[in-house]
Amino acid sequence: MSHSPRQELEVSIPLVFTLATVLTGVIYAIFLERRQTYLGTLLYDRGFTQVAVVFFAGIVLSFTILKFVKLQREFFALRENWVAVDLDWHDPQSPLLFRLQERLLADGSAIARRCARAIAAYIHSGNRKAAAELALDDSSFYLSASESSYSLPRILVWAIPLLGFIGTVIGISQAVTGFSGFLEEAGEIDQIKEGIGTVTSGLAVAFDTTLVALFLSVLVMIPLVLVERFESRLLLAIDIYLNDRLLPRFKDSGTPLENEQLTQAIDAAIARHLPSPEALIDPARTYAERAAEVLSQTFIAQLNTVQTQHERLIEKLDNLQEKTLEERQAFELSFSENEENYRQAIADLITEINGTYRKVSAEMEAGNRAIAQNLIQQAEKIGDRLEHASKSLDSRIALLEKSKTNIAQILELQERLDKNLRSISRDGHIEAVLEEIREHLAELKPLLKQLNKPRRITLVETEDKIE
Repeated sequence: MSHSPRQELEVSIPLVFTLATVLTGVIYAIFLERRQTYLGTLLYDRGFTQVAVVFFAGIVLSFTILKFVKLQREFFALRENWVAVDLDWHDPQSPLLFRLQERLLADGSAIARRCARAIAAYIHSGNRKAAAELALDDSSFYLSASESSYSLPRILVWAIPLLGFIGTVIGISQAVTGFSGFLEEAGEIDQIKEGIGTVTSGLAVAFDTTLVALFLSVLVMIPLVLVERFESRLLLAIDIYLNDRLLPRFKDSGTPLENEQLTQAIDAAIARHLPSPEALIDPARTYAERAAEVLSQTFIAQLNTVQTQHERLIEKLDNLQEKTLEERQAFELSFSENEENYRQAIADLITEINGTYRKVSAEMEAGNRAIAQNLIQQAEKIGDRLEHASKSLDSRIALLEKSKTNIAQILELQERLDKNLRSISRDGHIEAVLEEIREHLAELKPLLKQLNKPRRITLVETEDKIE
């Protein structure tokens, strides 16, 4: 079977489908006579999804088996010695090297073809670097091809449980439909039994399809993962073989020649396009002399200008210093002339301030004395008036107490008269006398009430003398 480049580890998809179809047919043929068993019931009586699940599992299993066979063959090929020791590896154009490359290319194993491609790169380039780069590219291509080759089985492993869930949905739908029909037609015992059988068969389909799908997905996924890891180890072993046993034999002879050629080309370009150093010295010397002359003349002119400005500045500073000295002397003279006048004015001002202070102090003392005497006199007058008012108040209080005593005696007398009158009225002898006494008492009552009223005493303070 022919392969495209870098696809030595690929598995033929038509062959995989053929093997899966044969495997599915064999399984169903084996259980055809055993349909009454549990496994036969799972395969034949649980819907079309079981066939699809078994077929998908057969595809994954066939792919895994074919892949494992190829990888095992490559591991056996890796144990052989593909690198001849007696060859002249330092000569990329050696006929023996050409024949070795053709023999390796004709071999169908991945290790032989990778060695052949590395040798071909060494023959065409003549250095080890190009061969190493091609070997690295080969490794990347093989890894990518390995990843892509597992796309189909991974999809199928993912799809197998989904088919089981689809069967579950179909079974539950059948059970629900049968149960609803059973409720509508349930009338006799036989009909009830038949309806219950329909419901249970639908539930059996629902759970059995999921069971088979999950079991087969686990069954085919584990070998697939192991084979994928086995292939990764094979690719790593091939890379190690190339780096350790083939590439070190190549001679890296291209770099010194290239460096020498590059140096010669640079020297030739410099000699062709640039003038000689002798041709550049005279113009440079002339230019330097002219530049130095112009620079010296310019420097001298600038120096003269700076010197002139400096002399002018010094002259201005001298004039300013003379004016400052004259103004200072004039100020000192004026200050010495006016110093005596300033002292006399200050002494007069101090004398005037002292006189004013004494005068103000005397006036304040006299005013304070007059105010104090006036306050003392007013206090004495107020004391006399308060004492006189106190005596008058005491006399009036005594009169009030005496009036109170008289009123109490009058009230007591009235009470006694009332008692006597009551006793006399009980005796009934002198009614006329009593009538007269009552009239006199009636006349005395207003006076007694007037005397019995409370009195208010008000003290009024005036500026007039008390007589």
